Amino acid sequence: MLNGIFAKKLAIPRDMLTKKAVKQSAENHTGARQMSFMSFSLDQKDIIAKQNCPWPPHNMIGREPLNRTIYDLKTLTTVFGYMKKGHFKPKNCSSYQKIAVVVPFRDREPQLRIFLNNFIPRIYRQQLEFTIYVVEQTPGNLFNKGMLINTGFIEAMKDMKYDCIVIHDVDILAEDDRILYTCGDNPAQLSTKIQKYGYSIPFERNFGGIVIFSTEQFKAINGYPNQFFGWGREDHEVSNRIRRVHYNLSRPFHQYGHCGSVQHQKATKGTDRLEMLRISESIWKKDGLFDLFDHAYTILEKQRKPLYVWIYRDIDMKKVRQKLVSYINKGGKVHK
Repeated sequence: MLNGIFAKKLAIPRDMLTKKAVKQSAENHTGARQMSFMSFSLDQKDIIAKQNCPWPPHNMIGREPLNRTIYDLKTLTTVFGYMKKGHFKPKNCSSYQKIAVVVPFRDREPQLRIFLNNFIPRIYRQQLEFTIYVVEQTPGNLFNKGMLINTGFIEAMKDMKYDCIVIHDVDILAEDDRILYTCGDNPAQLSTKIQKYGYSIPFERNFGGIVIFSTEQFKAINGYPNQFFGWGREDHEVSNRIRRVHYNLSRPFHQYGHCGSVQHQKATKGTDRLEMLRISESIWKKDGLFDLFDHAYTILEKQRKPLYVWIYRDIDMKKVRQKLVSYINKGGKVHK
């Protein structure tokens, strides 16, 4: 039987428990439970070598309002002194999964500070090992969210063998720490009740805000598209990729998916985003994670700050679009 307190608080369906987890829970004096959506990465040798962190976590608070105060980074570094070079690892137990958090970023410094102040304590209470990667694009070309995310994934995997990658918009923040940052059998959207959309999602195929993949899933969909410049539709293409490789789009914490929105100046929309969405249907296996190095992969700086790893990269839109021409058939309409 599930511990009554945790079952009520997290409302974990009985069918989300694996037989292995049920057996383990009977032997575990902490009463922790392991759920099927994150059990696949559990390694038996890790269980033997070190006691697992309690699961579900014991010190969850639930839903609480965002703190929108903009603190300076020095203050935040002092408050979150357990973060070392953007990384946290529980000292006394073994985290079930290692999480890379990738934040595509440009011109959002106040929002980044609000993000750090709200995100870090919530994931910290879940006792997960994690690193935050803030991937910033240089000024000049239109913002390319997809390529920044792909960059973050590649750079993260150079540092550690992560189990999961969280793609996190800097302006959409979880209000509830019961939104667990753990990956499972399908890619998952964790932000399902978004404040700026009336605490709902804008449309059924939306896959933005806060989403999570296992590393295998992210590779299987070839990451994010590289051809979307400006705001809009790259998340829709990722949703299509998930379906093309026969994953289901999961929303495991819909009951707790409340996410606050942080105001900022609106980003410039991509003028050809609908055309890129159409073209991506035929080139998605070429355009993405595995093709990233062909796009003049230029990392200007990778710096390990106290609260996050900062990656600064240049993206040349002209060169990226030149590559697109080689992908499509003659006569294909491409905006340059």
